[in-house]
Amino acid sequence: MSLTTAQQAFERTYAEVLQFYAEHIQAMDEGRAEEVALTFTEDASLVSPPKIAEPVRGRANLRAGLRKAADAQAAEGVRYRRCHTMMSVRPGPDAELFVRAYVQVVRTGPDGGSHLHAMCVCEDVLVRRDGALKIRERVVTRDDQLRVDPGSSAHG
Repeated sequence: MSLTTAQQAFERTYAEVLQFYAEHIQAMDEGRAEEVALTFTEDASLVSPPKIAEPVRGRANLRAGLRKAADAQAAEGVRYRRCHTMMSVRPGPDAELFVRAYVQVVRTGPDGGSHLHAMCVCEDVLVRRDGALKIRERVVTRDDQLRVDPGSSAHG
């Protein structure tokens, strides 16, 4: 059975999204704040309650927050690894991509011990700018912050 042209195009897009996140998350985990900031649009927003309860808007503000977090982790001698799993990619209007993934955040302390720090849902809106994928909007919700009504999904 052969794939339709639409299926082939979606497979290429899905592979591109996976590669984008591999590079984006590895740069984040390695403290390369300036590089990570460039994966967001100029007008991007990010919210991650309760730590980031109010949206951070704009690439410059995101860059500053990323740099501050990376410096604090380095000073504390800890490392975080984010593992994106169960990634869903849905096309949206105007060539947007809606990406939803589970994220396991593993913390390794100065003693070398690692443990699960947080379990989250990450929801991004990706757009193309100058031929490259960029994050225009990110909402990260820790599992302990999710509000689920019986019979409905967590996010509507």
